[in-house]
Amino acid sequence: MGLVNLKIFPRATTGKNANRRSRAAGRIPAVVYGNERAAENFELDAHDFRVAMVRLAGRSAIFSLEQDGVEDEHIALMREVQRNPVTDQILHVDLYEIPRGQAVTVAVQVSVIGMNAAVRTGEASVALSLDAIELSCRPSQLPEVLEIDITELDINDKVFVKDVVAPVGEIISDAEMLVLNIKPATIYIEEEVVEEGVEGEEGVEGEEGAEGEEASEEKSED
Repeated sequence: MGLVNLKIFPRATTGKNANRRSRAAGRIPAVVYGNERAAENFELDAHDFRVAMVRLAGRSAIFSLEQDGVEDEHIALMREVQRNPVTDQILHVDLYEIPRGQAVTVAVQVSVIGMNAAVRTGEASVALSLDAIELSCRPSQLPEVLEIDITELDINDKVFVKDVVAPVGEIISDAEMLVLNIKPATIYIEEEVVEEGVEGEEGVEGEEGAEGEEASEEKSED
């Protein structure tokens, strides 16, 4: 996966008022920190950041940070995005710098591929239990998704983390975790409702009627 470029701008002032001014100017307050660097305050272009997030489309957000006058490449993982709970406006972004050459553990999205016969005919469906798997690798090698081919799977077959092959790096998630299974379709059968006891009730009424008639006849004979 190619890293998404993100331009950062130095920020000299901090605090609520400074943050409001930044957001009013179309910038997002941000901080970059890491094990090998002290926390530094920056700003991001709000429009560029939204475009970058759309490009990522739910994938792990790892950026190549660009700064005017700085030639060295810095790679950072997005740790947190603070939003306004009412307007959903982005208020602040936390970026964690990854040292060059160091592996990072990231949750990579699962992508189901292939045409499964049972799923195609409606006899079964794909039940996804895990939508992302943790993978450790260098940021520049991080795959966009981990593909799982369901073409050859039969009904009730299951795929666990241990069955998934990563193109690079090492899978960190628990090997015994269920990723997906081919679930049989539920078939609903309409049963005809039969009212019981109707004939029996008629029989009882008939017997009672007959007994009543016999009793009347005996009385008239007396």
